[in-house]
Amino acid sequence: MIGNYSARLTGSKRNLLALLASSVVFSAGCSNMSSTAPAVNSLSTAATLSGKVHGGNQPVIGAAVTLWFAGQGAPAILAATTTTDSTGSFSFAKDTAGGHDGTTSSWSCPTNVGSPLVYVLSQGGNTQNNGQVAQTNSAAAFMALYGDCNSITGANFVYMSEVTTVATMAAVQQFFNPADHSLKADGTGQQRLIMLNLPNTVTILADAATGLANASKSLSATGGGSIAPGVALTATPETAKINTLANIISACVNGADATAAACGSLFSAAVPPTPNTTNLNGGNFPTATDTLQALFYILTNPTNSNTTNLSTLFGLQPAVGAPYVPSLSAAPTDWTIGVSYASTGASNACGTGNFISSPTDVNIDALDNVWFGNAQTGGNLSAISAAGAPLYCVNFDAGASATGGTIDANSVGPNNYSPNVWFAGPSTMYRYNPITKATLAFPVGVTPLAITADGAGNVYFTAVAGTTGSLYTLPAGATTPTAVTAVQISNLLGANPVRLMADNTSGTPPLSPGNIWVSSGAGFISQVTPTATTGAGVMNGFLTTTYSAPLGNSYGISLDHNSDVFISAVDSGAIIQLARTGTAGAATWSPAGGNWPFSAPATAGINGPTGIAVDGRANTWIPNSGSPSLSEISFFGPNALSPATGFQKDPTFLNASKALAIDQAGNVWAIGTGNNFVTEIVGGAVPVYQPYAVGIANGRFQSIP
Repeated sequence: MIGNYSARLTGSKRNLLALLASSVVFSAGCSNMSSTAPAVNSLSTAATLSGKVHGGNQPVIGAAVTLWFAGQGAPAILAATTTTDSTGSFSFAKDTAGGHDGTTSSWSCPTNVGSPLVYVLSQGGNTQNNGQVAQTNSAAAFMALYGDCNSITGANFVYMSEVTTVATMAAVQQFFNPADHSLKADGTGQQRLIMLNLPNTVTILADAATGLANASKSLSATGGGSIAPGVALTATPETAKINTLANIISACVNGADATAAACGSLFSAAVPPTPNTTNLNGGNFPTATDTLQALFYILTNPTNSNTTNLSTLFGLQPAVGAPYVPSLSAAPTDWTIGVSYASTGASNACGTGNFISSPTDVNIDALDNVWFGNAQTGGNLSAISAAGAPLYCVNFDAGASATGGTIDANSVGPNNYSPNVWFAGPSTMYRYNPITKATLAFPVGVTPLAITADGAGNVYFTAVAGTTGSLYTLPAGATTPTAVTAVQISNLLGANPVRLMADNTSGTPPLSPGNIWVSSGAGFISQVTPTATTGAGVMNGFLTTTYSAPLGNSYGISLDHNSDVFISAVDSGAIIQLARTGTAGAATWSPAGGNWPFSAPATAGINGPTGIAVDGRANTWIPNSGSPSLSEISFFGPNALSPATGFQKDPTFLNASKALAIDQAGNVWAIGTGNNFVTEIVGGAVPVYQPYAVGIANGRFQSIP
């Protein structure tokens, strides 16, 4: 069920919207202004892609509308061109003839690349519906997604307005180039699939039939996974914030032209992001000149660099008569857009245990499915699909899960991977393959605490006996057909080794294990390294080396593409970096220069930092256990990128966060022990290749996909 505000529509219009909703598959961005939807689509036929552009409270007439194929390792391709009619409607005719140069309204899917994501832009046009043919507002720019080129049909209709443009930009921001409004990803098949999922994210934020921001959306269990059919999630976006952003840009759209005062205020206050904080890293960005560029800047620099700019933007929302309600009654501390995925009651039941019940760790697979273990007794390994629906709920153990989980680099052929997901019970490690749905139990005789995997197929976990923390390995655990015995490789860890991660210093391809980095719960971290030597600190072929992590008790640990190590101090809030120098086999680590460590946590809203993660440009994302917020600091500087409150959310979105992970579209996923929800910050981070163990194996470790 989708909660929205279509109750304000007349009965005949609701019927039309229901008809449109039943036919939309991969569309995103169908929107109306205020509370009315089009009674007719004047240019729609069964053979066309169609849509309507509506800005402020008027149709946009005479706008230039262009159809595009998203770039795949190359620039985006112009597919077709048209203009909106007197009702704001437009259409494109799809055929199989080919040979189109993008200058007409006819188009065909390309055959020289994988089926691309198809999107549409609208620019300019008369936004005041005053009959002035020559009048155009070049600052009025809108965007929507149709979907997979080979799958879309004449049934795909997009209603382009401020709300759906906000929802679309939130989802695509890490693929968007404000210089030419293009979308582009690398040429890998994996990243193409990530882009094809973007319309699903948009439709969680905004309803494709009504064009209004969703109050909530119900998502039932999907095929292809392993889950009880009755399991469902309720996705709840920050509706009022989406509407507020739409109201802000509508102030500019409603002007006669780009010189309108509201446009000047919008472009001045929408300060571009600093370099190295977005997927696109071409240096400093110019001042915005249209609403799409302004939205990109607002979402990628969600504090607007200072509270004055943020207040200026908020002040553009009309105090009375705003096109979209409900909206925020006071300025927020940032413009990040969150979605809470919750499951309760009968819809949460997986046969044994629940779908979400006090999740303890979170991991991302190659398709951007989100995996987490639950701490409840009889807890499950669960997964939310990249489209936001329940996908897996697998019960392994009658006991409660351990803290950690991971996804390995199971190789089934040259550069061909079928990763397993790992999960633990009180005395057993479990390996689950989502493709074969095969489970293998590894009795280990201790209670696993944290889990990681390297690129060579080995799996590692920590455990604690009294005050002694130990590290164990399951050699070739990713590929072994039968359970192997765990081998203890260190007993020199701290008393609380709750986070660990493998690095990529074993070379590519990784023929041997690399280093395993482990937090301690004290003022140091440990590096456990394969060695042929003997002596102090060596156990079963591995040497433990201790590195100081000053300023507090180490908890979270993460690495970037260079194998620089980042550590959170859970008590003081400091973030420490150990910088790597040297090549694989001869690497050394030492405290980073510049202003590292980051020792001003209050400036970024850091409060009890737990299981941190770095994004594709090595910016650190921090879950806060002491407040309903996430924080972010930059790699260069470092500087606070989140405000002094952190990226703050309602406690039903964030509460006592324990861990987070960043997917290949830049979405940030956070979980917290004791919660029955999982939270997504849409497009907030620079995308990072997943899963990281496969990245070690194929040379894409912690890099931008």
